[in-house]
Amino acid sequence: MDDTVFCYHCHARHSRDEMRQVVSKTGKRWRCVKSIEAAKKDVKAREEFGRQVTAMNKSEAQAKIKHLLNAERATKSR
Repeated sequence: MDDTVFCYHCHARHSRDEMRQVVSKTGKRWRCVKSIEAAKKDVKAREEFGRQVTAMNKSEAQAKIKHLLNAERATKSR
């Protein structure tokens, strides 16, 4: 069984021991300890954490697009 949980804040999967369940407007959600701790820091540190998460998400999205395009090209060349 997969022992990871999706973090609604950074949009990544983390092991369950790195996560905490928090109450949001829409109900209980899982959030990683790293993002919770980053939120407690000053504005400059929070912005840097946000830039890191954005860069990570952008990189993952670009990799998925590249993979899909390569798969599409492979099927068309058959």
